[in-house]
Amino acid sequence: MEDFAEEFEKKGFYLFRNFFLQRELDDFGEVLAKANEEWQKTNFHPSYVNSSYLTSLKYCKDRDERIRFFRWISQKKLFSIAKKLIPTGPYFLNTQIFYNPKDNFKKPYWHRDVQYLGVSEEEQKKIIGKASVLHFRIPFLDDPGLDFIPGSHSRWDTEEERIVRLELDGHGNGEEIYGSKKVPHTKRDLLVFSAHLLHRGDYSKERFSLDILYTGFKENSETVKSFQHFPEPDIIDCLENQDLFATKETSDTI
Repeated sequence: MEDFAEEFEKKGFYLFRNFFLQRELDDFGEVLAKANEEWQKTNFHPSYVNSSYLTSLKYCKDRDERIRFFRWISQKKLFSIAKKLIPTGPYFLNTQIFYNPKDNFKKPYWHRDVQYLGVSEEEQKKIIGKASVLHFRIPFLDDPGLDFIPGSHSRWDTEEERIVRLELDGHGNGEEIYGSKKVPHTKRDLLVFSAHLLHRGDYSKERFSLDILYTGFKENSETVKSFQHFPEPDIIDCLENQDLFATKETSDTI
């Protein structure tokens, strides 16, 4: 575990085996399942593969459950890893649960998270070079894995990668890409990976995996006000590593 930062810098991901105790997952799992159920009531779509903003007051309403959720997010053993990988932070951004789509025609697809920001490709390249965004993935069921292109978090696409990811010249974003590596992960594991990596899921087995996103920049206060997914002041007082939840007052680009 001591060398994880060096390996992460090279590959863009690192798998911590048996990171959690089963009782930790059992204790928190009921809170997570309830928040996801609330999210599904108003947001379900057969093609969706994840829920998000699970700490929003819309989905996690009970104060005690909110404290338990935010204690998970801010716990020391996660924070210490995030701090080592993001010296400029870390800061909390969001939560997601990844599952399989109900639509059987929806297939795993290569992507970088940055492509969904609604900015130009040139701006995406700049963001990759200056903004750290990490997924801390915690499987509550054995997960068949993610496919990664190792090292792609610190560079832009090759020609092959770009035409597959963006489905150019008749290609599909589910095609195999040279050099990919599958990383299965099981209950009790922690998989940390860069949001800038070229990656895709695997829908061959039932999934229920929590992602906590940590960044090197503060979330906009207006976004927090809109989604209500950050802890209230009285809850922050109950947490470790309270600086995780700092926000900024401007809406400047990352």
